[in-house]
Amino acid sequence: MSESPMRLHFLLILLLCCVSPSSFSIVTLNDDVGGLVGCRPCQIQAFTQFKNEFDTRGCNHSDFSDGVWYHNSTGEITKLQLSASLSGTLKSNSSLFGLHHLRYLNISENNFISSSLPFEFGNLNKLEVLSLPSNGFLGQVPSSFSNLSMLSFLSLTNNKLNGSFPLVGNLTKLTALDLSHNHFYETLNSKSSLFELHELRQLDLAYNNFSSSLPFEFGNLNKLEILSLSSSGFFGQVPPTISNMTSLTELYLAKNSLTGSFPHVHNLTKLSLLNLFWNHFNGTILSSLLTLPFLTYLNLHDNQFTGSIEHPNSSSSSRPKRLFLGKNQFEGKIL
Repeated sequence: MSESPMRLHFLLILLLCCVSPSSFSIVTLNDDVGGLVGCRPCQIQAFTQFKNEFDTRGCNHSDFSDGVWYHNSTGEITKLQLSASLSGTLKSNSSLFGLHHLRYLNISENNFISSSLPFEFGNLNKLEVLSLPSNGFLGQVPSSFSNLSMLSFLSLTNNKLNGSFPLVGNLTKLTALDLSHNHFYETLNSKSSLFELHELRQLDLAYNNFSSSLPFEFGNLNKLEILSLSSSGFFGQVPPTISNMTSLTELYLAKNSLTGSFPHVHNLTKLSLLNLFWNHFNGTILSSLLTLPFLTYLNLHDNQFTGSIEHPNSSSSSRPKRLFLGKNQFEGKIL
């Protein structure tokens, strides 16, 4: 499971509220398709055909978060949420891709047997929210995803996706990107389209196979609040440009092969959580780390840090409530 799923889920709920004003009607899965009386016939047909492409016997009809939203004036389906409802193969000719006015699409935790991500997702270019976690998707993310320039939220977490980093450079409105728990590989280099996403607030790449150093260009993402890079094959030193990321509240770098001295986090004054567990960091820890005013969780376990840890005499400092220091080479007392 990703290290910040609750934050991303909360943001997804907020985005659903933002794109569901009173001018929209909802038909839940408890209702029959007759509830779509205000919807255009071609939209009703496309939705009905989409559901009929799959085995829906496992669908939880009592889950009122699932349903279809349509605009009262235009009759277009603009939002669709079907979680843990569908079993079968999502094909490139699926009727889903006829719903061209979709702004919000959440089809998560379904059983899309032997399905890759169809190229036709790129046709849904009005999407603002696309959430596809835990569906068993295989293969690479198609280049057509770069057409989704209206996206503010994209989650592909917990699938079986692989290949190089997806082409996301055109998705300049993205505020949350979750690619965690997949099999992405190859070097994440300084020219990656990732570093063109200057509006990102949350980025989760944890549990992949990038096998690269951390590019200096991470420092360009200076609006990030949550950055999770744990267990993704990163090695080498943490670039000093991380000090530019002054909006960070949570930073996860655990279970990599990172080396060098303590990362330059001492001016990240909003930081509440820092996880460096299971790397190869060495050297001493500056006492100023413990002056970070909101730091409540600090995990340095299983590194090669040395020296002592002294809590500075400062009215602005507060001890972290959860502090993990084991399997290092510290000496003396924590004062």
